[in-house]
Amino acid sequence: MNSVIITSELIEPYKLIEDYQNKNCDLKFSGGQSIFIGYMRETNAVRNDVISMKLEHYPEMTEKYLSKLSENTKKDYKLHNILIAHKVGLVFPENCLVAVSCWSAHRKNSIEAVKYILEDLKHNAPLWKKEFFVDSSSEWVKKNT
Repeated sequence: MNSVIITSELIEPYKLIEDYQNKNCDLKFSGGQSIFIGYMRETNAVRNDVISMKLEHYPEMTEKYLSKLSENTKKDYKLHNILIAHKVGLVFPENCLVAVSCWSAHRKNSIEAVKYILEDLKHNAPLWKKEFFVDSSSEWVKKNT
């Protein structure tokens, strides 16, 4: 299984991580695993009526970017394994947007790697978000949190 998954399908994060781990990880060597699962919510910094969001991307560009992020993070944080899954297309509140899991010999490496990946995804990954609201209006997300 690829360590980077970009999908328009619903992400079942716990199943995805378990399947990846069963196929790719030798837990005799990994003393630490850190996981982050991010969900869409119906609020943003200003409004409380977000009904959906569309994430757009250029497939080749996004795949290349996330693969490079995965490779560099694995090397820099001395990880045994890494999984990054990101949803694209139409997303609704309570849907999983992103799942990141890192395995390493020591917990500190995996925890710091997950944090690094999430910050990079939020600020640099070539993904564009448009939110849709109850009143039928919509707005491109200008700034990530």
